[in-house]
Amino acid sequence: MIRTQIHLPEKEYEELRQAASSQKRSMADCIREAIRLFLSRQRTNRARLEEIAGKFRPVPMSDLKPHDRWTAEAILRSKGRRKKD
Repeated sequence: MIRTQIHLPEKEYEELRQAASSQKRSMADCIREAIRLFLSRQRTNRARLEEIAGKFRPVPMSDLKPHDRWTAEAILRSKGRRKKD
């Protein structure tokens, strides 16, 4: 295990201290659990993105319905691009 140091706002520190105490756990154990949950969520989000990566192709403007075309044109204008097709 690697030792590290963090700085917490007083309010969060007190809430964490009380929560750890009420669960008869150390603050470090609670922090490690929070980190595991955070990293697990990150892995899940990344996996979801990887599942859909490459499944969709751009559609020519002429194939879009009017309301989709207007949206696509607005996005292209906001990015300073011209529409293709």
